[in-house]
Parts: sequence; C-alpha cells; structure tokens
Amino acid sequence: MKITNPDKPTAQTFADQYPDLVHQTGAATYNYLFGPDRVLFDAFMKQSWVAPQNLFSHSETTIIADGSTLLGIELGYGGSDWYKFHSSGGAVIGKLFEEGRLDEESLVALGERSNLISYMNPHIPDHAYYITALSVAASARGTGLGAKLLTNAIERARKEGYKELHLDVFSDNPAVKFYQSMGLTCMSETIAPIPCRAHNTPMEMRMVIAL
Repeated sequence: MKITNPDKPTAQTFADQYPDLVHQTGAATYNYLFGPDRVLFDAFMKQSWVAPQNLFSHSETTIIADGSTLLGIELGYGGSDWYKFHSSGGAVIGKLFEEGRLDEESLVALGERSNLISYMNPHIPDHAYYITALSVAASARGTGLGAKLLTNAIERARKEGYKELHLDVFSDNPAVKFYQSMGLTCMSETIAPIPCRAHNTPMEMRMVIAL
C-alpha cells in the first residue's frame, strides 16, 4: 500500500470515511465545537474534504488506502498556510448555513466556541510544517501505517525546507507515546478554562521535532 495524494474524484470516493478518521484525532474538541451527535461535524468535514485548499482538504492530505477503504491520513501544511486556510473554513460554514444545516443562533455559538478553543493552540511559525490530523483506521492499527505516514511527512517537510514539524495532541491520547517514540518532544502544555474546565476538554500538548 502506497502513500498518495488524492485527486478530487478519489477524495469523493472516501468522503464518507474521512470524517471518522479526523474525528478520532480530537473528539473532545470536535464535540465541543460541533456537538456530540456529529451531524454538523460530518457535513462540515465532507464539504471541506472535497473542496481545494482549506484546513481539511484532500489537496493538503496524503492517504493510504486499500481499494475502497481509507486506512490512514496525514493532513498538514506550512505554518503560514495554516493561517491562510483557517479563514477558508468560514466559506464552508456559510454554505452549510445557506443549506439550512444550522440556524443563526447555532452559527453565532459555533463562532464563539471556535474562538475559545483557539486559545489552546500555540502559534505555528512560518518555518514549521504543521500536522492537523494523523490518523489510522481502527482496523489497521498496529500495522505501522501511522509511522509510515509520519515518516513521510517528516521527510517531505525537510525536503521542502521546513525547520521543524509541529502537531497538537490531547494529553490523554495514547498517541502521545507513539509521537515520543518517533522523536517528537512536548514543548508546551495548554489549557483554556472554559473548554477544559467547563466542558472537560483535555490539556493540549504541542509536540515538535527538528528537521
């Protein structure tokens, strides 16, 4: 199984599987933002995935697949691109609003929660490659696909001239030990009082490796 960059038709094939892989990387955050029933989250991720150049787009993702089954993803970009793509999420939310998938009250609340949760993520420097999501399907865990995806990201980021690779992971996520085994070090531990203390969102760890 090879690591590939999906084109739009391929992305559409995996659109129903993609939200699960993203959600499992930070369920507490996504449930806080979009609600635990996942209706809005899944709609947001599917539309983002098939659109180009945004925080959750196929165009910024490498994948490992076995036929019609999406086994793993690595979603990442340079620090400056993260900030550029972040604003594009508003267009997807706007489309969902126009389609009637969320009302005005829910739209305002989503914006407020997004602002509050943003305090958990330290600044991403321009010289860093940032991984938003590294995820392997439950059926493929323990097969080395996560290490393969991360190693590929590290090598690609180094070739593209980035000086560091960054990612954020919840402190209670078993993946912390995996990242440490791959050479990443925790450089900050962050909480935001309302999401963490009022809504039980775990502490966020910024993990870094020099390239």
